[in-house]
Amino acid sequence: MGIRSKLIAFAVGIAVLAAVVFDGYVVQTLGAELEEHTEDDLAARTALVAAAVAGAGDLAAEAPALAAALSERAGARVTLIDPGGVVRGDSSVPPERLDDLDVHGSRREVADARHLGVGRGERVSKTTRMRMLYAARRLDRPEGPWVVRLAFEPVAIDRSLSAAHARVVEGTLLALALAISAALVGARALSGRLVYLTGVARAMRGDLSRRARVQGRDEIAALGSALDDLAESLERSRRELGGEGERFGAVLESMREGVLVTDERGDITLINPALSQLLGVRGDAVGRPPLEVLRSAGLHELLEEVARSRAAAMREIEIAPASPGAAGPAGRRVVVVNAAPLTLPAEEGRGAAGVVAVFFDVTELRRIEGLQRNFIANASHELRTPVASIRASSETLLDGALDDPAAARDFVEVIDRNATRLHRLVNDLLDLSRIEGRERALSPGTLDLAEQAEATVALLRERAREKRTTVEVEVAPGTLVAADARALDQVLTNLVDNAIHHTPDGSRVAVRARASDGCVVLEVEDDGPGIPAAHQARVFERFYRVDAGRSRAAGGTGLGLSIAKHLVEAMQGDITVVNGAAGGALFRVTLPSATAGAEG
Repeated sequence: MGIRSKLIAFAVGIAVLAAVVFDGYVVQTLGAELEEHTEDDLAARTALVAAAVAGAGDLAAEAPALAAALSERAGARVTLIDPGGVVRGDSSVPPERLDDLDVHGSRREVADARHLGVGRGERVSKTTRMRMLYAARRLDRPEGPWVVRLAFEPVAIDRSLSAAHARVVEGTLLALALAISAALVGARALSGRLVYLTGVARAMRGDLSRRARVQGRDEIAALGSALDDLAESLERSRRELGGEGERFGAVLESMREGVLVTDERGDITLINPALSQLLGVRGDAVGRPPLEVLRSAGLHELLEEVARSRAAAMREIEIAPASPGAAGPAGRRVVVVNAAPLTLPAEEGRGAAGVVAVFFDVTELRRIEGLQRNFIANASHELRTPVASIRASSETLLDGALDDPAAARDFVEVIDRNATRLHRLVNDLLDLSRIEGRERALSPGTLDLAEQAEATVALLRERAREKRTTVEVEVAPGTLVAADARALDQVLTNLVDNAIHHTPDGSRVAVRARASDGCVVLEVEDDGPGIPAAHQARVFERFYRVDAGRSRAAGGTGLGLSIAKHLVEAMQGDITVVNGAAGGALFRVTLPSATAGAEG
């Protein structure tokens, strides 16, 4: 809306407001005065009618005719009510219909007249269905107090108020016409210079070199001068901030640490790309509270603490990603957050203008530290038993058992078994370390899984024969997989050897393979006791045993399945375990099919 339209609207609004106020005042004041005057006049006429009725002999019999006669003389409706509240005469109701009227003793003006001598009222009459003014007076007679009531329809009042309202409307229309004319004249005098200033101000948005240079000493000239000063100040600030903003943006873009900045209300004002990538924060996070975006009570408490105390603080927090998949398989990120109050120079002494928080991702570091702690604890536990056995046996030999050849041989065998176990444990640890450190180079090639399985089972036939265990290979010749020969042999050996050792004597172990969606699924199943569901997700962890005592007694190191899992994953495969239909353990290895690769 332009200045001209605003001036016209303002003038019209003032005129309308004045007319409405004046109309309300006149109608209310005039109506009240007319109504008061009418009520006083009606009360005086009621007194005269009561004096005329007082001389009647049998008032109950004469009431209908007397009410009609007195109504013409009084110029109002006359109602005569007996001491029981029954209407005996009414100038507006024929005598034969008087019995149809309600008892009037409860009417306000009638009740007031009986108790106070006079009464007044105003309402819509049930008889005439019109708004009426009532005046009543008590008339004491030998048979009891009668009430004489006059009713008057305030038509004259309404006509006077309507006439006054019409005059106000006419005056309002005249005032509107004058206001519009005055507004048009004033708008023409101002709009030209204001339109010019508006054009200059719009041009300054793209070109701060533009100047208004308005001549004069009035307010519009002062506005033009202020615009010129503002443009010069903004141009200087833009030049200064341009370089700083570019440098600041480049620093934020290149930072590997996440940065989050909040304002004085605690809402996010800035998030750098590193934090968006780290925690999966979307671009619509700006303007929202950090708790709503990241849903971390620890981060929320840290930011509030820094904003409240105006002192830097640091805390390690575990945060779930804002979007699925942002934190990788672990699902959550562990970050060290260093937060400090952000105080603008112009607001020093008034409190923090916000908080700046820098996020350092230590998820992998904490994971490695946890693995190291677990590894040291588990390795120490695994080494303690054979070392203790070796030490105990050697001490016994040194204490005199060497002189007993039979006993000495038993202790030497104990030392040999535990030394062998230590040797296997160290070798497995070295293998696992090389695989995890990618120091063991794999050479994937096309292998016939049937030949590989037969060769592995042949090496374990003697061990299976000792436990009367049947090992069956059900792999079709020509089942080709893309895998490293040594790694695949190690995986097969581990799975079949585990199946033989962890099943009762006389059990059956089956090695099967089938093609599935460009892959080959290798299965090793036994009919032993199986693996409880609670343990199935952890059997591939280092040193994890479902039955620790039984595994150590069988000579296991607790690293075989972990090595198998790492080797399978290094060959772009996957390994899982479930309980088969017969209740035994079913290890399922999925490897890329060499046939599918050749066809592709």
